[in-house]
Amino acid sequence: MSDFALRILTRQETVLATRVTSVLIPGSEGDFQVLGNHAPIVSALRPGRIVAACNGEQKDVEVTGGFVVVTPDHVDVLVDLADLTPG
Repeated sequence: MSDFALRILTRQETVLATRVTSVLIPGSEGDFQVLGNHAPIVSALRPGRIVAACNGEQKDVEVTGGFVVVTPDHVDVLVDLADLTPG
């Protein structure tokens, strides 16, 4: 499975910038999963949890609404507020 870059950004900071093998996104029309080489998407987000996975590790980030931009080699998530869950 190919990995890709994930960035979760607010106006004030980069909350998370890492390489992942998959990410679960709380889209405005429902959750969707992104894997490497995914088709391009731009989607609105609803408040919820982003779950990123790589090498057996999981990172959870609670986010407010915002937008996500997906390309085959990276995912950028733009939100007002984000909270990286410890662990």
